[in-house]
Parts: sequence; structure tokens; C-alpha cells
Amino acid sequence: MEYRVVAYLAVFTGLGLALAPLSFPVGPTRAFPGQHFVNGVAGVVIGPWALAVAFLISLIRNMLGLGTVFAFPGSIPGALVVWLAATALRRFGKAHYAPLFEPLGTLGLGFPAAAYVVAPLLGVGERFITGLIPIFIGWAASTITGSIAAFFVAVALRRLGRL
Repeated sequence: MEYRVVAYLAVFTGLGLALAPLSFPVGPTRAFPGQHFVNGVAGVVIGPWALAVAFLISLIRNMLGLGTVFAFPGSIPGALVVWLAATALRRFGKAHYAPLFEPLGTLGLGFPAAAYVVAPLLGVGERFITGLIPIFIGWAASTITGSIAAFFVAVALRRLGRL
């Protein structure tokens, strides 16, 4: 692994952990816009390594008691979609738009995984399904806010010639 990638992994993971207290409870989950922000920027800057960043932030937040197990399906799919979108958009010189695709991963892939796989395994399936709409709205607010912030950072990086 290249040293630059290791440095980016450390910086993005550290940034995500520094922002971790800014999460808010939504049913049995915790919504964390900072995770979606980091996913958006990391997916554009370091590509597939953004998945490792999402995993590490989720893992360490859980270990510190700042998150729940729902952090994994709530973050990793978003990073995946941003990386794939950045890869596709880079061909057209538009990779800075990739963070706007983060909600597709979080809400389109991660939310169903959380609702139909993780919640039943944890024994909170009924509680999750009962609050499905409020939880979805909380997750949507979190991911949309974080991805818009990441988009503005990606635009700034593009203008600086770093993308």
C-alpha cells in the first residue's frame, strides 16, 4: 500500500471520529451527517479505500459508544456508490459531482439492509419497522446534508486542481 493512501486513510478516519459527537438518535439508530460527508470526499479522493474509511469510522464509533451497529449498513454502501460514481464521472471531468450520489447508497442499499437484515438479527426488528418512516427521514436528512457538504468540498478541490 502506498504511503499516501495510508495517510489519507488516517486523515479521513480521524476527521470522521472528530465529527462523531455531532450524531443524533433516530429510533434504535444514530444518524451521523459527518460520516456521509467523509464518504463523499473520501470516495472522490481515494476511491475504493473510502470503504475502509467508512468501516473504520463505524467500528471505532461503536467501540467508543458513539454509534450503533447500524453505522455499518448506514455508511459503507454510501462510500461504495460515491467511489463508483466518481470512477464513472471522472471520464467526463465531473468527478466532483460524485458525493451527490452518496444518498443512493445509504438510502437505497444501506437502509434496506439495516431494516431487513441487521434489525431482526439484533431483535429490534419490530421497533425498527414501526418507526420506519421517521428513521428513513432521519437517515435521509443525515445523508443529504453530509453529501451536499462533501459536494462543496469536492468543488473546491477541483478548483484547486486537486481532483
